[in-house]
Amino acid sequence: MTTGIVYDDIYLEHRIGTHVESHFRLIEIMDFLKSNKIFENPNFKLIKPRLASLDQIKYVHEESLINEVREISDLAEKTARIQSLDMDTSVSSKTYEASLYSVGGNLQAIDEILSGNIQNGFALVRPPGHHSNSFRCAGFCIFNNIAIGAEYLFREKNVKKVAIIDWDCHHGNGTQDIFYHGSKSKEGQLIIFNSHQDGRTLYPGSGFIGETGSGKGEGKIINYPMPPNAADDAIIIYFDEIISPILSEFKPEFILISAGFDTHWTDELTNMGWTIQGPANYLKRIKKVAEEYANDRILITLEGGYQIDKQARAVYNCLRVLNNEEENLILEKSRSSEQALLDYLNKKLIPALKDKLSSYWNCF
Repeated sequence: MTTGIVYDDIYLEHRIGTHVESHFRLIEIMDFLKSNKIFENPNFKLIKPRLASLDQIKYVHEESLINEVREISDLAEKTARIQSLDMDTSVSSKTYEASLYSVGGNLQAIDEILSGNIQNGFALVRPPGHHSNSFRCAGFCIFNNIAIGAEYLFREKNVKKVAIIDWDCHHGNGTQDIFYHGSKSKEGQLIIFNSHQDGRTLYPGSGFIGETGSGKGEGKIINYPMPPNAADDAIIIYFDEIISPILSEFKPEFILISAGFDTHWTDELTNMGWTIQGPANYLKRIKKVAEEYANDRILITLEGGYQIDKQARAVYNCLRVLNNEEENLILEKSRSSEQALLDYLNKKLIPALKDKLSSYWNCF
């Protein structure tokens, strides 16, 4: 099997000064992968992105938002100064172009997977996307890469069932907003699993268990707000108790993952307790579901992660899992959640979540 890695230097051209979502995030990842000879391994294939079309961006974004990003990028070029879309989200002269390639990198990877050129893939792209909704960019994000990827699968690739799994420490509110009423495509069925630090303690302040979707999307938005300091064991509880039974019932044809690595216990923007092997161990379980129902078709796209050396190692670990090389993970000392936190998850949060979902899913 072959795992694809999407990358291009265009992603470094979204340069926004001393911002935490800087181009150094990708430089660190690529340097680490090169130093560990990933690109010399024939089981990994470098995928060059393409430009997404404006029609594809419009699958989930209003034309006014697209125009705003383009115009502010043009202003940044004319003034030779970084501009702002909001208090968190900055734009440079190359942001618009990089954003089209960020989306296009995901679309190219989908094509490569569906054509059989690669088995699965990891899109090392930026700017990230999961906080942006149909009409507003936010939270360091420009175009919503994962949402457009899902619509692309429905509208151009005849895929009927897609699961999105978002493990960024910040709730993927943009993706949730876009799909709260389901996909706009006629036959596409989408389910979203969001795990994140409790919105009462972290931006963007959303992602509670009562947010379950409506209309066509009713019961297909599933949020798992973890208390601060939740370690690797907290996400395994979510998978075993909620994700696995629902996916066994849903039977996705393709799995898309919004992968933020700001869950690491050292990340300065968050308060989670994961290790560098935490995302990979989670991915092992997701991969088993993909093997059973989706012909092992997984595409991961990069979202957040700001302790860049830890992020690089966590990405490396996920690539090894994608390529069935679980024995080659880089490990740090394991961490466990406090018993009181585990009791809250097992005795309160998970039962409450099952109760919310029981009218939508036979598995509860």
